[in-house]
Amino acid sequence: MILIFDSGSTKTTVAKVSDSDTLAEFIPLSRGINAMTVKNGELKGLISECDALLSDAEHVGEVYYYGAGCATDEACERIRTDLSLLFRNSRIEVSSDMLGAARAACGNSAGIVGILGTGSNSCLYDGRDIVENVSPLGYILGDEGSGAVLGRLFLGRLLKGQFCNDVLKDFKNDCSFSIPEIITQVYRESRPNAFLASFAPFILKCCRYQDVNRFVIDEFRRYIRYNLLNYTGFGVLPVNFIGSIAENFHSQLSEAMQAEKGVMGRVIQSPISALAHFHSHAL
Repeated sequence: MILIFDSGSTKTTVAKVSDSDTLAEFIPLSRGINAMTVKNGELKGLISECDALLSDAEHVGEVYYYGAGCATDEACERIRTDLSLLFRNSRIEVSSDMLGAARAACGNSAGIVGILGTGSNSCLYDGRDIVENVSPLGYILGDEGSGAVLGRLFLGRLLKGQFCNDVLKDFKNDCSFSIPEIITQVYRESRPNAFLASFAPFILKCCRYQDVNRFVIDEFRRYIRYNLLNYTGFGVLPVNFIGSIAENFHSQLSEAMQAEKGVMGRVIQSPISALAHFHSHAL
């Protein structure tokens, strides 16, 4: 049996694949994990809540974990340690969510890949390895085009009166947060990036207003200019996108790509199905 983890800052999904099944079983966990900020034992506790995984633990031969924040040896080792405590008979591979996105979008073929979810990332993939990667730098220094940065910039502009009055009216009707509550969530609580990204559905709804729609397109153009334009072959190779922001803002992302003379490839909301297919060939 093989387990494949797709873990973002907001949500985690596990694919369970065995040689006796023709289809993978997909198991959502209760929340996401970021390897850079997770505490020792936190992932173990999250998995321990799921009987569907623990009941088959001794039969798992391989575990592939693709996760947000798996950018340093120290972060990957924290994840590997927790997994090894639960899946003692398994070979465990911990990799970045970027490699997972590349394998899901491109398989064994070369291409440029972009992640647009709670965070953002990108790479040039040669069909086996990531050969070029512009560091995303996180939602404070980077992560252009991500849900967290869209939320951060949108709230800042909205609350400073930079959008039309209709947007502010909709916000007061649809969102229950006051300015002090927003400040507390962003500066005092433990997962401000997920909080900021939670405004993405409201931003999408407000794209019916021209100024918000232009704001989103401009932010995607900033993502393209700061990240994708650095890769060899941009403008020739299709760019395949992974993530909920890419899926839900497909129209605005396509317009931004056209403006920056990029070639729009496929858009996949979640990589887990494609990763299950990719790894099932090993069985």
